[in-house]
Amino acid sequence: MAGICVVAISAPIAAMATRGTDERGDVATVATEPSLGNPVWDTTPIGKRLTIDNPSEKRPISFWYARTKSGATVFCQESTSRSGWRWQFCGDESVDGEEATDQGSTQSFPLPARGKVLHYGTAQAKVVRVAAVLKEGGRVTGTLQTPQGAPQAVWTVTVPADKTVTALEFAGGDGGTIKRIKPRPMVVPEADAKPVGPTVEMPGKLDAGLYETPDKSLIWKLDGQAVGVNGLSPGMAVSERGGPDRALIDMGGRPMKVELREHKEHWFGITSTRTARVALVFKDGTSVSADTRPDPWRIGGFRMFAGTQRRTDDLYAEGFKIVGYGKDGMELWREDHEPTR
Repeated sequence: MAGICVVAISAPIAAMATRGTDERGDVATVATEPSLGNPVWDTTPIGKRLTIDNPSEKRPISFWYARTKSGATVFCQESTSRSGWRWQFCGDESVDGEEATDQGSTQSFPLPARGKVLHYGTAQAKVVRVAAVLKEGGRVTGTLQTPQGAPQAVWTVTVPADKTVTALEFAGGDGGTIKRIKPRPMVVPEADAKPVGPTVEMPGKLDAGLYETPDKSLIWKLDGQAVGVNGLSPGMAVSERGGPDRALIDMGGRPMKVELREHKEHWFGITSTRTARVALVFKDGTSVSADTRPDPWRIGGFRMFAGTQRRTDDLYAEGFKIVGYGKDGMELWREDHEPTR
């Protein structure tokens, strides 16, 4: 899986590449959008699932093998984001006859707030050790687990999010290298882009800037490191998201009131132009709030907000409410978020 999905832009740009490039020259496919691959409902599971903790999200991630209608064996996965968004799909390339394959990672832009990235893939029984070679030096040894009834093992390696994996090495029982795969890097134009016009200093020492790559994005940074993105050009759904006379909309063009982002103790995002203040209400009734600000780029159609809270570094785990108020202090809207863990 190399690419990850984007829906209503409630998740970061994630990498889930379908394959890597090995020394024999096999070509990899990398995407920042999800590869549709094989729909799960068009495949038949082979054996049990392997479910582990996703270190990037602190939520479950599952891997399993399945057989397509053509009889090919493919690798499947199911992931859940911190906010509760879930996706599952199967790869579109057979793993039959492959000694080992790279099926992707949880790498994303911005980097996972948890500071870790999970790499994973398939391995035949002859593989007894897997390791990730780091650009910065050193290597990280992974694990191999074979779900009950599965035709092959599933390998996983967890590396620091700020490190770059230059190769994945698979060794046999004699210690010799069976296969070496070079992962394709995730290419995100926003990562190296320069802001258009001024950036805005927001509460919590966050900086918000407008970027065009060419799609417009509002990128939030902390100490120069991107921690959140609000897309303002939602692809083919609509031409532009903002605009003086336009209501805030989601990726499907549907009206919405708020788009929340969070990074550790920071919470921030965009909301409707009528909203003057946004409040987070926790399960015990306590709350924090943040005033909204207009965008200095005069895009219009939304206002920005940012604040901090000391209650938790995982808002969605215990659930919360987010409420918008007008200039007169009257409630305009609210969203309830049930616990996701």
